[in-house]
Amino acid sequence: MNLPIERPFHLFGAGHPFMFSLAVALGCDFFDSAAYAIYAKENRYMTETGTVRLEELEFFPCACPKCSSKNPKEVAELPHKERQTFIAEHNLYACSAEIKRIKQAIKEGRLWEHLEFRAHGHPALLQALKKLKKYGEFLEKHSPTVKRSGLFFFDSVGLVRPEVVRHRIRLSERYAPPKEADILILMPQTKAKPYHKSEEYKMLAKTLREFPEGRLQRLHICFYEAPFGVIPLELDEVYPLSQHETAMPPDSETVAYVASQAVDYINRSDYKVVLLLHNVEDLGEEVLKSCKKACAAKGIAFKSFKMDRKWVKSLPNFLRKNAFGLGDRS
Repeated sequence: MNLPIERPFHLFGAGHPFMFSLAVALGCDFFDSAAYAIYAKENRYMTETGTVRLEELEFFPCACPKCSSKNPKEVAELPHKERQTFIAEHNLYACSAEIKRIKQAIKEGRLWEHLEFRAHGHPALLQALKKLKKYGEFLEKHSPTVKRSGLFFFDSVGLVRPEVVRHRIRLSERYAPPKEADILILMPQTKAKPYHKSEEYKMLAKTLREFPEGRLQRLHICFYEAPFGVIPLELDEVYPLSQHETAMPPDSETVAYVASQAVDYINRSDYKVVLLLHNVEDLGEEVLKSCKKACAAKGIAFKSFKMDRKWVKSLPNFLRKNAFGLGDRS
């Protein structure tokens, strides 16, 4: 953070492939170590996820030229010097292979996913990854806005990734709902993306066609989802809000994050009515409870509708009788 970004950064003593992706993600351009040779002296065999002693191996989990030529028992029977050279050369192949994987991940825009895979290989590495939350805004500032591929979101560790932080910042600092909109409709995420092409949204749009255009301008539709929180309909196709896959149902920390983002959005907006559609199977009831509490504290109307067969009729009926004041018929 305190060095010119255009200067190359060298990290001394980083010689194990399982931590290369973390070093690269933190901004290291070069790293070196004699670990490959030091480990070989002790019969320690490197893999991309850790280190194994030669005597513990029955098969080599590697297809490098060295490991393809012999099995662990044969290597163990080699003279000490030959055995040390064999393991050292394998360790170098392991380091080189991991560097190539990282380069390919960068090329595909998937360095973060690769980092998460590696982090789950050792508790200490996962702990280090979680500490990046402290530097989320700095990482976001220096990360690409658009990548060649979509994102994979696995659990709450991904909440610190630059794309999630960027959406939270930009939604709060750069976005304002339509001026004429005073009724917010919050829909849960759907399997189909972009969300406005989902069957659930099409059903909602169809039910709203019965109202005059002047009434519809008062409505504003947003989606709440993991990991981005709140996504206004008009931003639905902005990268990466539709270009991601999330493991469902999300963990409790992610659900809590989505609920907090929905509450923050309600608090900084001027809606008079909030209508929330909810699907218990995906996000449970935390978003529902949090939004209801926020609306009560703010003194605005709140109504929830369970995503079953009835909501298609009950939501427009509520709008007709309460929000729009049109009586029993529009």
